[in-house]
Amino acid sequence: MAASSTSSASSAPPMPEHLRALAGEPELSAAWEQQVAARRAEAATITALLDYRQRTATHYAQEPLVTRSEADRAAVRDAARILGTSDRTATTVLNTTQDAKRLLPRTWGAFCEGLINLPRVRKTVDAATTSSLPDHVLRQLDQAAAEQAQRRSLSEFHHWLTRYIASLDPEAYARACEKETQSRFVRFQHQSHGMSYLQAYIPTLEAAAIEKRLKAAARGLDQHTSSGDTATEHRQADPGAAEPGIAHGNPGQGSPTAAPKDASGAHSSTTDGPTSDPQTSDPRTTDPRTTDPRTGDPRTLAQREADLLTAWLRDGRVYDAAVDAKIMIMIPEATLTGDSDEPAMAADRSWMIPAHQARNLAADPEANHHWYQGHTRKDSRNAEYDLLSARYIGRYPPEHLRDALIFRDGTCQADGCTISAERCDIDHQTPWEHGGETTADNLWALCRRHHRMKSHGFLHPPDKQQPHNAGPKTEPEPEPEPPGPAPGHPARPDFIWSAPMPVRYDLAA
Repeated sequence: MAASSTSSASSAPPMPEHLRALAGEPELSAAWEQQVAARRAEAATITALLDYRQRTATHYAQEPLVTRSEADRAAVRDAARILGTSDRTATTVLNTTQDAKRLLPRTWGAFCEGLINLPRVRKTVDAATTSSLPDHVLRQLDQAAAEQAQRRSLSEFHHWLTRYIASLDPEAYARACEKETQSRFVRFQHQSHGMSYLQAYIPTLEAAAIEKRLKAAARGLDQHTSSGDTATEHRQADPGAAEPGIAHGNPGQGSPTAAPKDASGAHSSTTDGPTSDPQTSDPRTTDPRTTDPRTGDPRTLAQREADLLTAWLRDGRVYDAAVDAKIMIMIPEATLTGDSDEPAMAADRSWMIPAHQARNLAADPEANHHWYQGHTRKDSRNAEYDLLSARYIGRYPPEHLRDALIFRDGTCQADGCTISAERCDIDHQTPWEHGGETTADNLWALCRRHHRMKSHGFLHPPDKQQPHNAGPKTEPEPEPEPPGPAPGHPARPDFIWSAPMPVRYDLAA
């Protein structure tokens, strides 16, 4: 048995390009080999169970429908006992992998080779089977997904799938979104220990606005000092969403946002040294026993968000919590003018909305829009005017530069991290105190966790020596070149940056 296991591991393919820097560490190389072997073993297990299910179906093929159905349920039950799961879970796994084997040969092949795991297969199948894609588009998705699933974290891959599916057929995507709104619901699940789950299935744009407003309001509870307090200028900015502020982009123009400052009036943090602010990028990491020294409030950020949400839903009151926040979306100019139905994209690239929702939002007279005009290009040096190329006096970037960096980076720039740039620190790659300038080339978005790692020497900016094999986000292969800018495109956008995007975005925030 030991010899067989070693042989399997030794035949593992080399680490992919984005992990190649880790290959020099023997423990990490061994871990990679074992991971490939484990994935191959999982694929072999599922293949055997699929074969068993198929053999059962063949054996009872001439029997009445009721008998065939019960025989299939029995086969699934046997598979569930092997997997150690419930019948329902086993049914989901077998149905999903059967679809992958039938519809997505490249994705299935990558799974069997140990290059991707089952969760990535399931996400690809879900995207393929819920979008009603024609065969030629399905083949295109299969090839692209099999490649992207190998180089992206699971969360990054999910966001990529969302963007890719929306860009394949914008009109079909809009129809699917419209149809799916009919499935909206709110569900309550009462658990033990006096707690319950509240689940809601609602349009993404509404959910994003609620999420941003809630986060901004929870942080606003901290604000008992004056907005001019210099201490607030060193805190991490975390715009929430509130009123329909947006940001647009594509062969045309636009991205609006809703407020130039976050809920507390703070600007973005550009602290370059070790950080110790308890307001981390993920509120769940805050020590629940820690009392905020500024307010004496013993609740964590997550607890405050929960308390605010229940208060809002129960009696509609917002109390004294600040709710001034912004939501940033990129919308193609041609979409705004009605010449295209390309969907709009969140600044962090994690979700999309169909064109008609973007147009309605842009035309909303109640929205407080702040617009930027921007444009993505393969070569950002072609900009006639570019606030990302300017050098700024002082340590802290102005608000318009921070917004441009949010659109440019999207998420934390540490490899595999999907924390929105809106929730990140804006960090000097070369520290300010070491001569680093306040320019876009020297600034990047880092979540508080990765900011700390960088400050202590365990994460390094691009083109810097990386002794601990921790590095910045690697660029994926460029996605298909989008069409050129729409007629009448402004000659002098506010900023231009280079990025592999599914469409060209001209922004207004």
